[in-house]
Amino acid sequence: MNIFRKHHFKRMEHQLIEAPRTMLRGIFHSLLLFIFVPAITATDSGECARRIQPGQNRYRLFLLLPVILLLSCGDQSGVSITGEIEEGQGKTLYLDRIELAGPQTQDSTVMKSPGRFRFSAKITSPGFFRIRLEDNNFITLLAEPGERISVRANASNLPGTYEVSGSEGSALVKKLNDRLAETQRQIKPLVREIISLEEGPEFEQEAARIEEELDEIIQSQRKFSIAFILENMESLASITALYQQLDDDNYVLGQTRDIQYMKIVAESLTKKYPGSPHVKALASDAANQERQYELYKLAVMAEQSGQVVTTYPDIAMPGADGDTIRLHSVEERYILLLFGSSLNPGSVQFSQELLPVYRTYHPKGFEIFQVSVERDREEWLRSIEFSELPWIHVAELGDGTFSAALAYNVQQIPSNYLIHRDAGVVARNISVPDLRRRLSRAFD
Repeated sequence: MNIFRKHHFKRMEHQLIEAPRTMLRGIFHSLLLFIFVPAITATDSGECARRIQPGQNRYRLFLLLPVILLLSCGDQSGVSITGEIEEGQGKTLYLDRIELAGPQTQDSTVMKSPGRFRFSAKITSPGFFRIRLEDNNFITLLAEPGERISVRANASNLPGTYEVSGSEGSALVKKLNDRLAETQRQIKPLVREIISLEEGPEFEQEAARIEEELDEIIQSQRKFSIAFILENMESLASITALYQQLDDDNYVLGQTRDIQYMKIVAESLTKKYPGSPHVKALASDAANQERQYELYKLAVMAEQSGQVVTTYPDIAMPGADGDTIRLHSVEERYILLLFGSSLNPGSVQFSQELLPVYRTYHPKGFEIFQVSVERDREEWLRSIEFSELPWIHVAELGDGTFSAALAYNVQQIPSNYLIHRDAGVVARNISVPDLRRRLSRAFD
């Protein structure tokens, strides 16, 4: 086992330590706005029905029964979430709704003795929620209209101690959560063992044994996830299964053939919930992954034929040392052409997010060619030194025409193009998670 493999397992060990606390952050790692209504205080429909006494005007009462039930029992499109958090007295509990744009805290309550709480929200279709004490201590719920969800947990570890009832979708999410946590618990000691191995005659043999055990555990998790998806294709919980990760670098379902599961879940859920933003996002991602795979197959065919097809414009600009660097001279199999600027906060953040991906896949044949649009060379050089980004840097300086940006029709920064050396541009403005997944399929 080489140094790179050992570094990979050290990184995996760190991620597994954090994973149980950050597990199931929500599909696509996103949260958005939702609408609240006052807490539901009416009793269930059975008790409401008992309020209606038999007697005169039964025919009229029968006609009015739906209206009476609606008015007396509350809005059945809402969801009620109540429960008790052990050791939660005096602590603030928050309710978020999981959507696609970003985290939005919708309500909060300071729990009184013995840690009881009550939230409610108005929904017209299934949706994801989370209740949390801190950002890394939360429970994910999948609620449907009319459900009255009950939750019990300990404040010290919400995801590891909670019980949920009154919600089939939430029970499915918990099933996924629990199984992934168990898989990570099994992986953790093996990762530590392989890191602790000393160089010697038995090193490769022991490393191979441990890696075989790891593979068995991971394959078992894959089989569980696939079976779960096939059994629950009409539940949004299947989306959670599609995007679960063992760590920051590895999806449970990250192989090329797993695109088929994205497609069949997207088709099934689109028929049942055509208006759901979660379903629309999944369908879009499935289509995008399929397009990328087709481009990848073309790239492989070109590579196997020995034909070099430079279907992307060349860039020749001075690097930090003043020597000209050409894009077409980069020999790595995959190149991310990145346009940015040290003066643009979005560019700086995106570059930092790329760093773990670069460290993982650069030894396997991935390079980043960053074109910085700058006004001053000295400022640019200081930014390179400060950021410690280890890939190729060139710059277009000044306030005039920027030839490289024009050649690639760059409309904003940051922008990027994923290039296969033998097939040209295969993706544009790819996100960091999608880039990681694409490289994993190509190299792992």
